[in-house]
Amino acid sequence: MAEQWIVRVQDREYGPVGLEELREWKREGRLIRENEIRESGTERWIRAGELPEIFSDEATPPEIPPDLVRHRLTFGQMFAQSWRIYRAGFGRFFALALLVAVPAFFLQLTVPFLEMPKPGQAMTPVVLGAAVAFVMLVLLVIAWPFSIVGMQVLSAELAAGHNPGLRQLLSRAKPLWMRIFALGAIVYGSYLLWTVIPLLVALSLAGGAASFASLFLSLCLLIFTAYMVARLFINFLFWQQAGALGGGDAVEALRESKELARSGTDRPRLERPLYRGALIASLWLLVIIGLNLAIELPVIFFQLRNVTTMEQAATSLESMATMNTLSLAAILTTLASTLIHAILRPWLAAIFVVLYFDTRATVPGPPNDYKRLR
Repeated sequence: MAEQWIVRVQDREYGPVGLEELREWKREGRLIRENEIRESGTERWIRAGELPEIFSDEATPPEIPPDLVRHRLTFGQMFAQSWRIYRAGFGRFFALALLVAVPAFFLQLTVPFLEMPKPGQAMTPVVLGAAVAFVMLVLLVIAWPFSIVGMQVLSAELAAGHNPGLRQLLSRAKPLWMRIFALGAIVYGSYLLWTVIPLLVALSLAGGAASFASLFLSLCLLIFTAYMVARLFINFLFWQQAGALGGGDAVEALRESKELARSGTDRPRLERPLYRGALIASLWLLVIIGLNLAIELPVIFFQLRNVTTMEQAATSLESMATMNTLSLAAILTTLASTLIHAILRPWLAAIFVVLYFDTRATVPGPPNDYKRLR
């Protein structure tokens, strides 16, 4: 006889049903890993996630490292833990970062060729540039979820004392590709909706006839934009970690990210996940900006070495910004900036994974809530 199973949800039993119907329930979201099931004719209940015939296509999230469960880490411990993780997996981290960095580099190189040529100039560079940009954009979209999941899983596994290979990480990322893609679309789409549109309206008002009403409305829109960006940052603080390491779907990942970011309100501010995450992200951003300036400013100063007036400087800068050719200096600065981002981005992933596990371990919940991460 075919296997028959009974499902228990909130003390109510459903079934017996076969494996095909269980798979259908899973696709519909009616059966999740945490539901209890037992085979018909037995009294032994197990978690549905332990049935490989149903959940074998899903990646098993890593365990929370024991040292992150016992106590809340200080900032110094978090930085030390993330540095240990980053150093232990640097080669694999860098390879995962290059999945995004390489197409992004070539995509940036095509930007000068995408401007419409002047009368009399050939269209060939524009067509070739557009074709290359389209291919690089497609590769970037495909590789981006693999890069995100791979970094989160590698950080978690190294923190737990495991040492997965690059092929294993990509295999773990494959079933999560659609979830991360959907999460990214929601996250960045929300930022686009609540920042670009208000800013365009504010600029439109400011560019019209000057009046107290237009200036006041522009100021209100700018304040509203800043408020929405702050709200989105809070709600999406852990979206990558929850999406790659949590056990739920995209909606549950966003809910978990929001709840974790808003937890710890009874603690001092510098011990709350939100303030820690904001401080870490700000420090990383300042380092990236500082290094980019250190790369680009010498090139700009070299190109302005013969400029003697402000008018000449403005003309030279405008010419550099609008030229539709690539110089060796532009290629080298773009390459250096891309490599710096590829080198430092994994450390941000590692420390946010440490912060994520540390926050989960200290948020009140069911006694065995974190065992499902194994």
